[in-house]
Amino acid sequence: MSHLTLTAVGGDLGDIVSLSPDPDASPGADDVLIAVEAAPINGADLLFAAGLLGVYPDVPAALGGEGVGRVVRAGANADPALIGRRVLILPTFRYGTWAATTVVPARNVIPVPDNVDVLQLAMLSGNPATAYALLSDYIQLQPGDWIGLNLANGAVGHYLIALAKRAGIKTLGVVRRDEAAEEVRRVGADLVVVDGEDLGRRVTKALGGATLRILFEGTGDPGQIAELVRAVEDGGSVIAFASATGQAPVLPLGDLFNRGISLRAFFVLNWLRYTPRERLERVYAELADLISQGAIGAVVEATYPLDQYRAALQHAQQTGRSGKILFTPNPSAA
Repeated sequence: MSHLTLTAVGGDLGDIVSLSPDPDASPGADDVLIAVEAAPINGADLLFAAGLLGVYPDVPAALGGEGVGRVVRAGANADPALIGRRVLILPTFRYGTWAATTVVPARNVIPVPDNVDVLQLAMLSGNPATAYALLSDYIQLQPGDWIGLNLANGAVGHYLIALAKRAGIKTLGVVRRDEAAEEVRRVGADLVVVDGEDLGRRVTKALGGATLRILFEGTGDPGQIAELVRAVEDGGSVIAFASATGQAPVLPLGDLFNRGISLRAFFVLNWLRYTPRERLERVYAELADLISQGAIGAVVEATYPLDQYRAALQHAQQTGRSGKILFTPNPSAA
């Protein structure tokens, strides 16, 4: 049994990640011991290793934010009915999931069905939940409303488009490359525009007189935001859910003051921290059901055992990938 450990913050991942034997871990009174079946390599994991996530690593730090596995032991205060159940591990970046086994507080796991693709379940707690909350928690959207999103070919974008389509909400996606535009059209976006010169005018023309009720922004690029916000209705909202450029999103003064456009931010770790447990269970049950129906999901490009972590991390950092990279520490348990 083994787990991946961060030995330093920043630098090449191949040099600061090591494979270590699992200690003889026994769960505390409020904990459960989980045999991890699958755990994705996400952008957030890479930011955590670089010390840029907002949850700073206390090295040596366990790696892996989210995943799924089976409870093999429960502490004295944990529900014994969890033993043998498949559970979703909610990301906190305090308890690693890139591991054969991990000890997690029972409050940070949610039981999930056995009859759903384990690889898809492993990716459930982050990007699908982000897409769900973005659509649900800011304004009351109605069928026929238009929303906009950049980074539309990313994981959050795919889930957001699929969930919006089911609700009858129309989506305008912005991407940086023509090949990404075709991908987003296949996912189901109603309109797709490629970034570039005169972006704002082209978006306005594509909408044909309609306006965006809300814009979901993931680049941090002030030039692109200034172009896209022109299509947002007066009094509308821009919700930042990521920053691909590492810059803080900003609105032009005229849109902020004269048009009353609001700028807010979403961080999934805060959403998990402050959302009542009952709602979390309901949201994840609904999302798991959508996965089982084939209504939502992410493309999986490759899976790796833990001892091939160097190849896995290198693969996960390649640009132009067609899907997600996951570790499968206990594939026989899946």
